[in-house]
Amino acid sequence: MTARSADSQPGRDVRGQGHRFLGICAGLLGLLAPGTAAGGAAAGGTAALPLYRIEATLSLDPPRIGGKATVEFSNPTAQPLDRIVLVLFPNRFAAPDPTVTDVNRPYIWYREAFSPGAMHVEAVRIEGQAAQTRPLAASDLAARCFLEVLPAHPVPPGGRVVLTADFVTTIPQRYGTFGVADGMLTALGGWYPAVAALEPDGSWATEMLPRVADYDLTLRVPDDNDVLVNGRYFPAPRGEIHTHVSAVHALTLVAAPDLRRDDVIAGNTRLSLFSRSPSLTYRLGLGVGPDPHTVTLDALRNIVANPPPGTPPFPRSLAVVEVPLRWELTAQGDGMVAISDRTLHVFPLLHPFHDRELARAVYAEVLRPTLAAREPTRDFVWVREGEAHLLAERYRKQIYPTTRTTREWIDLFNFFAIVDRFETAPKMPFAETLFDSVPEVDQVRDRFTTFNNALPPGHVIFGKLHLELGDRDFEQTIDRCLASPHPFRHCTASASGLRLDEFYEQWVQPYPKLNYSIADFRTAHDPAGGYAGELVLRRRSSRPIREPVPVTVRTLGGEPLRLTWDGVGDTGRLRIASVARPWQAVIDPGQRLLETSRADNARPPIAQVVLDSATVDVSSTEFAIAGLVVARGRYDYTKDLALAGFYTNRGIGAALGPRLHWGPQNDPNTYRHNLYAFYGIESLDPGFRDRQNPSLRTAGHVNTLGARYDYTTVQTLNNPTQSARGRLFLDWFDTAIGSNFDYVRFGAAAGFTHPVLTHRTVVAAEVVNGFIEPTGSTAVPLQGLFSLGGSLSIRGIGAEEELARNIFLLRTEVRQTIYPEIDLSFFDLIVLRRSQLRLFVDTGQVSNSAGRIYDPTGYAVGVGIGVAAMYEVMGFFPHVAYLEFATEAHGPGSTGGLQVLFGTRQSF
Repeated sequence: MTARSADSQPGRDVRGQGHRFLGICAGLLGLLAPGTAAGGAAAGGTAALPLYRIEATLSLDPPRIGGKATVEFSNPTAQPLDRIVLVLFPNRFAAPDPTVTDVNRPYIWYREAFSPGAMHVEAVRIEGQAAQTRPLAASDLAARCFLEVLPAHPVPPGGRVVLTADFVTTIPQRYGTFGVADGMLTALGGWYPAVAALEPDGSWATEMLPRVADYDLTLRVPDDNDVLVNGRYFPAPRGEIHTHVSAVHALTLVAAPDLRRDDVIAGNTRLSLFSRSPSLTYRLGLGVGPDPHTVTLDALRNIVANPPPGTPPFPRSLAVVEVPLRWELTAQGDGMVAISDRTLHVFPLLHPFHDRELARAVYAEVLRPTLAAREPTRDFVWVREGEAHLLAERYRKQIYPTTRTTREWIDLFNFFAIVDRFETAPKMPFAETLFDSVPEVDQVRDRFTTFNNALPPGHVIFGKLHLELGDRDFEQTIDRCLASPHPFRHCTASASGLRLDEFYEQWVQPYPKLNYSIADFRTAHDPAGGYAGELVLRRRSSRPIREPVPVTVRTLGGEPLRLTWDGVGDTGRLRIASVARPWQAVIDPGQRLLETSRADNARPPIAQVVLDSATVDVSSTEFAIAGLVVARGRYDYTKDLALAGFYTNRGIGAALGPRLHWGPQNDPNTYRHNLYAFYGIESLDPGFRDRQNPSLRTAGHVNTLGARYDYTTVQTLNNPTQSARGRLFLDWFDTAIGSNFDYVRFGAAAGFTHPVLTHRTVVAAEVVNGFIEPTGSTAVPLQGLFSLGGSLSIRGIGAEEELARNIFLLRTEVRQTIYPEIDLSFFDLIVLRRSQLRLFVDTGQVSNSAGRIYDPTGYAVGVGIGVAAMYEVMGFFPHVAYLEFATEAHGPGSTGGLQVLFGTRQSF
């Protein structure tokens, strides 16, 4: 067996000694400067850093790491330690959790199947003697992730202890920062037992990262696997890896066969990009740009060659690795820049946004050594992300000065409901690339740096500081603190001249449930000239906070008034004085506050008209296209006025009426309960016929008063896997409201989907029961009758084969998603990700006798097969379209002919 050391490897990182030197300097500064002592101690200070000696064996089949971790550390507190807490991060993946839904499952669970992860600690020894252990109770997703070790004797202040743990870690098959996918193992920290961070009072801080430490690693690796350890490259070591890593929070590991390495030089820095070439990736069509891998290399070169003001010097070498990140675009890893293997695999219009995120990941790694030595463990993660985000924003403005922001694009295209809803519920991967306003840094809670807390992202805390200080003071303060050796909290207080302890106490904790509203807005003509009035603002928050609240008062023919409520208390009163007449008040027009709802931020409300949805259904015997236009108050998804237009082979028409939405929310803009009342008119197509009565035709028009009540738990229409929905419908057609025909149509429909074994296999079913009763002297028009066949009834039977007044229908379907993904790209505009095979059986009956529809002996049956395409528009917006082939298997007049159906959304 051959032993390989990092000293002999390409891409060797030589910054470890510098990290330790910075740690010592920060500790000395902590003794000299007020407010920095806690930071120096937490980051290592003058005390020796903990030292981990890890001997382990890596396996990729099954994915597992087992071995022994020995950690030597001192008690830096003034209290004796009667227990030691170990972090067992892989246990975070021991069971499924509710953060994985139909929206994000294809981007988190490998091939949509849950795979458990775990760490089993077989034995713990302290100073060579067996020690007792017990699980540490924890709530939420961090349960099972901490183990208490009970030393025989308490560790005194300043005392040093050696703890050894034998462990076996099972790596889950999962996309993200900790998992195995497509043959690549990614473990950005936490794959070994780690000693938790300590508070100054001797308590264990289980919601924080472990302390900065030094690591000696001996790792046995399977043959033909390349390995990256904290950015150090070991090409197919064929034996053992020996390496030492200094002053990092975590030991990061990536392993895969045949890693591709591309080096570029930018300034004095050698950039190494490591990746795996997907075996099934195709790019077709004219106008397809350069290979995304080349684009990524060019983007990295530009980021290093064009640093914005405040960027620290780049290291001599920088490792960037593409890993299977599918929900987030980048991740923070010590010693390497981890980016998605789909970075820049998008339409060129989106490249500036991906470039910014790529820059943020690079700057986070460049900042890491200084911040690890400077910042307390409690602040390291959010300060690192906040400073990196700020530098990335400067880079974007410097390189793409004319590129529109996401909000500017939304303002241009928010007449499409899908664009409007991006702000409140972006159901797509890489959402944080486009939207910064998220209250939690890691909403899936699957990263080693953030799984055990719900803190807001660093750039959100920086945004609150920006509001507190104002534009000019904020920029000056940040510029000073980017280069300061003092911890960020101390530096910002010193540079701004403000006491910010209360500010950080308020925001460096989980974000509150928060909402602002306008309680009153009154203005009147002032006898002295102009207009005067008062604006009353109200805040509802789950915990007490104070923050400045910007307000704009818009006037008729004059300049808007810009006011600010200081945020003291829960109610604010602002005086209004204007030459022109004020007509509208808007809270936070720049959208810098993070609220649960913006629907009550304007008085009077901002009116909005959007195209809510458009669907197409095509078959061998019918064609239908429909669209829905909605008028509502901006951001108010509880009520609207809807106009539906449609064209089918039965007629053309429209319906107009109000809609109400209430109850539990499926997401920020859809609700469980929905009611729609409308008045509709339809011009009937006289060419529509019943093949059983080919000579019969009906013409004219029908006018309707109708109502729909819908219940739904569906979160995404693309591929709901565990959902329920129901509908009650009632339509009244009468000459009294202008109709040529008199009848009532009513009934109910219910459907569900449910996974079988994995979410790749889904069973779907729908039941429809409807009735039509004539109410006057006219017959029911053919166009108003229920059809036995068609895309909405029994597939495989023509839409004109059999019509009647009553229907009972059962539709069943098995949907099997087919892997692997193939990434078939057309002009970089539409990317086919995967497909789905469908087998279905539909059965039921229509009859003019209500009782006969429940007699199964007369049921017709349609069977078929279909395929659905799961694709993404512009490389990031998921959608589905299907093509089905069906035939009648049994029933009256069965011909066995083939029917072809096509649709742009799920049929049910």
